[in-house]
Amino acid sequence: MSAPVPKLRVAGVILHRDGRVLLQHRDDDPAIRWPGFWAIFAGHLEDGETPEEGARREIEEELGLALEGPLALFHHSEDATRDRTMFVAALAVPPEALTLREGQGMALVGAAELDHYAIVPIHRAILDRFFAGGEE
Repeated sequence: MSAPVPKLRVAGVILHRDGRVLLQHRDDDPAIRWPGFWAIFAGHLEDGETPEEGARREIEEELGLALEGPLALFHHSEDATRDRTMFVAALAVPPEALTLREGQGMALVGAAELDHYAIVPIHRAILDRFFAGGEE
């Protein structure tokens, strides 16, 4: 009998500004999950990293943005393959001030616009709850 495969630990941040959220347009690389879809900025945690540390690192790596102050926990869930933690933080700068370092694009999207984007399904569910003012 083989050992169970450990769950991937992922963390991200819902960056919001003026009633909208910043989404990442994922690369069209068939080697990644959900190629070409839109998603919350997130990534895998490194060994020994807390979810908040990983979320901060991912935002710095993917956008060149150092988040100030504590991050508010918004979502935590586990399924068969993932342990997922999402935080929320205000986006203090306009998207034009960011440097996209991963993905093929980004967009600031409001709740009424979500249907116009092919969003990773679990991320869409999290965003729907965010816009509805829901909490865990």
